[in-house]
Amino acid sequence: MGEINIEQILKSEILKHIITIIIVMILGKIVLRLLNRLIDKIFSGKMDADGYRKVRIETLSKSFYTVIKFLVGFVIAIIILDMLGINTRSLIATAGIGGIAIAFGTQTLIKDLITGIIIIVDDTFRVGDWVKAGGVEGTVETLGMRHTKIRDYKGSLYTIPNSQITVVENMNSGPMKFECDIQFSYEVSIDKAKEIIKEVSKKLKAEEDLNKYIIEDVDLFGIVEIKENSYCIRTTATAVPGYQWALARREKKLIVEEIIKNNLKTSVNKIEIIEKE
Repeated sequence: MGEINIEQILKSEILKHIITIIIVMILGKIVLRLLNRLIDKIFSGKMDADGYRKVRIETLSKSFYTVIKFLVGFVIAIIILDMLGINTRSLIATAGIGGIAIAFGTQTLIKDLITGIIIIVDDTFRVGDWVKAGGVEGTVETLGMRHTKIRDYKGSLYTIPNSQITVVENMNSGPMKFECDIQFSYEVSIDKAKEIIKEVSKKLKAEEDLNKYIIEDVDLFGIVEIKENSYCIRTTATAVPGYQWALARREKKLIVEEIIKNNLKTSVNKIEIIEKE
């Protein structure tokens, strides 16, 4: 029985390949861990203090990690195959041609996914927000990676591909103004109109269920239109996002009550009847 030549084994190409493969795999694992920490750090800054979007952000970070893991694994596999003497150039060329064909067929899908990621990362809107997007106005019910679902005021549900969302108007992103236009006859003085608005503002602030959502009180903006028999004044106020509509409806109701209470004429319409012979 021949003696085992340790020096010859150490010098063999097979052992060198095995050691190199182990080193490459260890380095790949280290790279993945570092990238995973980087992704967690990036997305943790996008979390709300109350964890409002925690589940969705975690899903997005995991998706990023899966893609990176695949790419790192692909690079490691190419390195190992190259060391084993397999022609990786032809494999990469074949994969490149197939990738181009797939890319042409999935351009819209990729655009949807990228836009969805941008919407989530930039916090463009959230589930529950009232928005105008993709030609639709309503409440966001689903914010997905490929599409967004919005339910309008009538109850219809619209599914919009994210790639079609180019301009967004979000009515829940910050303090929102609400306005009311009032048409008065010239018999009603500006001073009287101011008194009405002041009284309405006072009563609206006294509403226990709504006053906490008022940021700026109802105030006179000014005259916005002058007609032959009447003039139009506008009131403005600022509300907590999402409550501007309820406050506007209540303000209008209080205005009507004050007009009736003070027996004011809002406008004068002239109707001329011409008798024909």
